[in-house]
Amino acid sequence: MPKNETPGFAWFWEGLDQYLERMGLKQTQQRRVIVHHFLSIDSHVDADELHRQVNAEGHDVGLATIYRTLNLLTEAGLIEQKSFQDGRSVFEVAHPDSHHDHLICVECRNVVEFEDHEIEALQEAIAEKYGMELKTHRLDLFGRCLDKEACDGRKKILT
Repeated sequence: MPKNETPGFAWFWEGLDQYLERMGLKQTQQRRVIVHHFLSIDSHVDADELHRQVNAEGHDVGLATIYRTLNLLTEAGLIEQKSFQDGRSVFEVAHPDSHHDHLICVECRNVVEFEDHEIEALQEAIAEKYGMELKTHRLDLFGRCLDKEACDGRKKILT
């Protein structure tokens, strides 16, 4: 997969190339395919779903290779691993200079990403109040969808 097939992610490919070089690793065709598919998914994805999508496109990539690639991307600081509920890990791109938080429905597992400058400022103020410099943080809010019909529809898809 050529790097230009994932528009807007030149920074990601450059960061991956730099990380691989630092670690003495090579860019493989399978890794490139996995990364391309991961970047084309515009939501949180788990290893099993990524595996299904990559193989549905006709690539013969094992689940262990998917996990190794996701771990490598996490170690490189290019993606983040999240565990919202039920122990299932999902992954998302770690956009530089960007931060968002999550609302997660405990019924249908719908995840809503949001940004709120007031919450960010409050967290910075709290860190400063207690003599800390905030390096990173995570805010996940768990609740239930108010639209019960939509929530029930998403739950049916999961089962």
